[in-house]
Order: sequence, then structure tokens, then C-alpha cells
Amino acid sequence: MHYTTADISLAAFLLMRGMRIISARREKGKFVFEFENAENQAFDLSQEYVLSEYPRYDASLRQVKRMLYGP
Repeated sequence: MHYTTADISLAAFLLMRGMRIISARREKGKFVFEFENAENQAFDLSQEYVLSEYPRYDASLRQVKRMLYGP
């Protein structure tokens, strides 16, 4: 069983939580990350990510980068 996401921040979180990445590629200008999901933990981890401070951190990081590098 596999779990796929186009969210680079979520992909980093899943890697940090020990999920094994199968592939990372670009399709039609978007990133696609595919993870092994043998224990069906990806959905629970994605919910943990959404409810955590990580998305807020990621948004703040993008805001700082825009300030440094422009729109």
C-alpha cells in the first residue's frame, strides 16, 4: 500500500517520522512524493502534521524567504 502527497512539507514530516519514501518526482510542474504505507500510518501522521505547529513554521519560513528573495 502506498501514500502519495504533493506537499513538500508533509513529505518532510513523514520522512522525519520514519516513513520510507519510494519515489520523489515532478509531474506537470508539481512534486509528487510516494511513501510506503504498509502499516496504514500515513493518514494518522498527516493528521498529526496538520494539527501541529509544523505547517505554521513552514508558512513562516516561506514568508521569510519571500522577504529575502522577492515574490
